Amino acid sequence: MTGERNMNRAIRDWLADDVEILPGRVLDAVVADLPVTRQERRRIAWLPPMPPARLAAMAAVLVAAVAIGLAGLRLPEGIGAPNPTAPAPVSPVPSTPSPSPAPTGTPIPSPTMAPGYGSAPPGWPTPAPVPPASPLPSPAGDPLPADLIGRLYNSNPMEVQGDQAQVLALRGPDDPHCTAMYHGTSTCFTILWTPNYPNHVQDPAVRGSARMVDGGLVLTFAIVPNDAECEGTTSTYAVSEDGWTLQAVDVPPCGFPGGFVRH
Repeated sequence: MTGERNMNRAIRDWLADDVEILPGRVLDAVVADLPVTRQERRRIAWLPPMPPARLAAMAAVLVAAVAIGLAGLRLPEGIGAPNPTAPAPVSPVPSTPSPSPAPTGTPIPSPTMAPGYGSAPPGWPTPAPVPPASPLPSPAGDPLPADLIGRLYNSNPMEVQGDQAQVLALRGPDDPHCTAMYHGTSTCFTILWTPNYPNHVQDPAVRGSARMVDGGLVLTFAIVPNDAECEGTTSTYAVSEDGWTLQAVDVPPCGFPGGFVRH
């Protein structure tokens, strides 16, 4: 037993440079596997008397065993080993900036007014009633029903000039325009540029009687100062049940062949 201890000590001294990194369990396994008898192990303490061939064989075995042992070693994690791959940092998603509020005092543009729906400046003269040069004959038919009096209609298609449009107005017998023509005996109509600004300030446009004949609306062009040839002509329109549209039925060139739509 003493000889074996001496042999182990000799081997450990011989591998002194590797002991720090070679675990004892590996070295013990190497020594245990050496193919020598008790007498041969006893000689290992005195290496010089060994035959060179045997010494070379033992050295090869030792080198192979050491290599196998070192290959089986695992370095502790975090010491000399590459750091585990860290997850890539997540870039924050940029948020959409909120629109900056308009500076205080900034005027907000108003929507464009549709033609015929604007108004003239304060104090601007309104279209005045126009009396006929001579008395007008009493119109045929019946007065307008109450649900039509006061209604306004746009020509279809609309006739416009800038923000002005021609608008048909159905009026009662006591309206100043009707009184000027028929002395309160008939309902009437006017087709005026609305608003009458900036053009057609005193334009009399078209006006005359508005009567119901055989269920249809008949407009008689009694006063047309800018087109005398149209005076005395009549236009007939079919009135829809809700009164929103006036569909042309019999209209001369002076009239509005497209009819009218509620203003």
